[in-house]
Amino acid sequence: MKEPIETNRSADLPFSSAVEAGQMIFVSGQGGLISETGAIVGPDLEAQTVQTIENIREILHAAGLTLDDVVKTNVYLSDRRLYEEFNRIYRRFFHPPFPSRTAVYCELNYGLLVEIDAIAVRRPQETGGGISQCLPDSTS
Repeated sequence: MKEPIETNRSADLPFSSAVEAGQMIFVSGQGGLISETGAIVGPDLEAQTVQTIENIREILHAAGLTLDDVVKTNVYLSDRRLYEEFNRIYRRFFHPPFPSRTAVYCELNYGLLVEIDAIAVRRPQETGGGISQCLPDSTS
């Protein structure tokens, strides 16, 4: 079963902002667009990357999650020369253990410099039993 997680940013587009399937949340590609206006936040990589990650954070928040719940990102950069600068900005938001990540260089819509999609996992509620609750009883 899949459940859409909607924000106002995908209202007129043929996709959900994110979809929850089981414990996983799949966030659609986000760029440096301002939610209220749809305008690009600025021409530079830093402004666009910060806005992109803030957009992801907003969608995750709507699902009750944070950036700490992200396990995988796919990063699309318009130019491979942006890679090192992007990494410096990315590290401000994601910390060890980092999500796994793929980086691709390609032309992006609207003249964006960066787009990121993400997969997050909802953590199981803590019940005190830890992983042992998931393992078969070895005494039987």
